[in-house]
Amino acid sequence: MAQIATHNTKADCWTAISGSVYDLTPWESKHPGGEQAIFSLCGIDGTSAFENKHDSQQKPNQTLVSYKIGTLIK
Repeated sequence: MAQIATHNTKADCWTAISGSVYDLTPWESKHPGGEQAIFSLCGIDGTSAFENKHDSQQKPNQTLVSYKIGTLIK
């Protein structure tokens, strides 16, 4: 999480969701709910926020997979 925390800006946005790490930087301007929804996840564990908003919706989960860059090591 320490490394993810350093990627906490609009120009460099990483988040962890359910044990995986995602670079959401390219997705910010494409997100249907607006960029702010993505900015709020930068540099943190966004699992709760993602699950609260998207739960088990298929499309958001499929989209998220394409931005995976690694696995969270605790």
